[in-house]
Amino acid sequence: MLEILPAKKTDSGLILRYIKELTEAEKFPFNVSVTQADIETNLFGATPAAEALIIYQQQNPCGFAVYYHTFSTTTGRRGLHLDDLYIEPKAQGQGLGKKVFSYLARLALDRHCARFEWWAVKTNVDAIRLYENMGARDLEEISIFRLDPEDILIVAAGLE
Repeated sequence: MLEILPAKKTDSGLILRYIKELTEAEKFPFNVSVTQADIETNLFGATPAAEALIIYQQQNPCGFAVYYHTFSTTTGRRGLHLDDLYIEPKAQGQGLGKKVFSYLARLALDRHCARFEWWAVKTNVDAIRLYENMGARDLEEISIFRLDPEDILIVAAGLE
């Protein structure tokens, strides 16, 4: 039995654990500094930056997903961006990830989103294969750029 439910503030510790497990499984190449307080504030505080789901199998939590809305000036509509999806190793290979994608795709339709997007770490070959099998395409025409905190300070100082 599978259930996909909105996360609650009391799930913050579980979400933190899953984030750490995910970064280890993906061999995430960047620093991970998130805390439980960050999750409580930014997912469940007064102005949430994102939403989260907890995936249950046989009434036991086995994964999570975090997503948020974006906006596209070219479509004039918002999009849905999946930031992270993680299924515990013992529950992988049973189609749970596909069911979460189906859940989020329906949510994107219900919310009139023009797009449903996500990123993948290039080392996560199994996930990339799944995405391609679902019909998703790698947007080779777009590069992702990032300013880290120290670079944000430098750029901000130059704009004064």
